[in-house]
Formats: sequence, C-alpha cells, structure tokens
Amino acid sequence: MVSPELIYIKFLNKVNKGNTQGDIAVDEERFVLIFNEVKNRWVERHLKVKDSILIDSLWEIVETQTLQNGVKVGDYYEFFIPDDFYELILATSKAKRNDCKKTLFLREVKNHDKNVLRANSNYKPDFDFEWSFCSIQNKYLRVYTSDFEVEDVTIEYYQVIPDLDIEGYINLDGTPSTNVSIPLSEQYVDQIINLAAEEFERNFQNPNDLQLAKDRTKSQE
Repeated sequence: MVSPELIYIKFLNKVNKGNTQGDIAVDEERFVLIFNEVKNRWVERHLKVKDSILIDSLWEIVETQTLQNGVKVGDYYEFFIPDDFYELILATSKAKRNDCKKTLFLREVKNHDKNVLRANSNYKPDFDFEWSFCSIQNKYLRVYTSDFEVEDVTIEYYQVIPDLDIEGYINLDGTPSTNVSIPLSEQYVDQIINLAAEEFERNFQNPNDLQLAKDRTKSQE
C-alpha cells in the first residue's frame, strides 16, 4: 500500500514535470479534493466493466463474507450487506428443504427483472437444480426462494475504496486531517495520480501542460 505522503509527492512531481511556468505549489487540501474526485471516476470506469483480467488484478479490494440471520419476507430472504460493500462479484447460498441441504449458486438480477424470472418455470429458484437469483436493494441482499429455506449467503464483492487523506490541513469542522491511504497497488495508484495531474492542469488552464498530462495518462492505459 502506497503511503499518502508518497502519493502527494508523486502528484507534485507530475504537476511540475515539464511545466512551463515554474514550480507549482498545490496545498494538501486541494490535492486531496482533486485526487478523491478522480479516484471515484477511476473506480466507476474500471469496476463497472468487470474485465476478467482486471478482476484478478484487483484482489486488494476483494472481500468474502458469509451473511447470516436472514429475515424471510414473502418469497425472499433479506440479508444486511456490509458497510464496505461496493459491487457484487459472485454469491452462493446454503439452503435446505426438509432434511436435505444444498449449496445454491446465485445469479444477480436487476430489480425490474425479478418478476419475470419468478413467473417462468425455467428460471425461477430451483432447489433440485441448485440455483436461485438475488438482487440488491436498500443495503440488503435479497435471495429468492420457492419450496426451500435459506440459511446463509456467502458473497464475494468489491469493497468501497476509502477517500485518501493526508496530514497538513484543517478540516471545515476544525479537526486536523489525518493520513488515510487507499488499498490499491502502486500501478493503480499511479494511474489515479496521472488523472489527478490531468485534472489539475485542466483547472490550471495551461494547454501545454494539459497535453503532457494527457499523454502520461494514455501511456498507462
């Protein structure tokens, strides 16, 4: 994990590399705001695609948890998902029918598709075929059932990447900032740093430096 201080130094080096207007000073607070803004865009761009190679590479933010104490509501069981949940990768469920227990594979579906699946005999939850579907709504994972009970759910998911912070400034509420890093390997942190430098140059309105920043970003894609 790359320290916040090193990330800040790398950002300053990118901003000043090849700069035509001399050294540029960027205070910690402004740097944090820019970095976290582009970090969120980077996450949306990369995790929503779900490229298989990228999934294997982003092991740092993959978590596995077993959810228990589900509540039955109509034809589904509802489980509270962890606070650090960002996006589901895969899910299985332990289910039972009478004295028989099985592990079911779960397919995530959008909320507007669940009624279609429940009404189709080929797609509705089936204990014998060891499968069901799930949906995510209002911080809950819903596992749909038919003639069986759901005991627990094991999910593999991407964690929320926390916002970076660095010591050196005072927050709006009067508290001092603290060092908070992000759980990504250096290659991905460098990509975000390049995007942050590009965003800074765009705001700085220097076309030559902006083009340099864009070139650095493209070289790492």
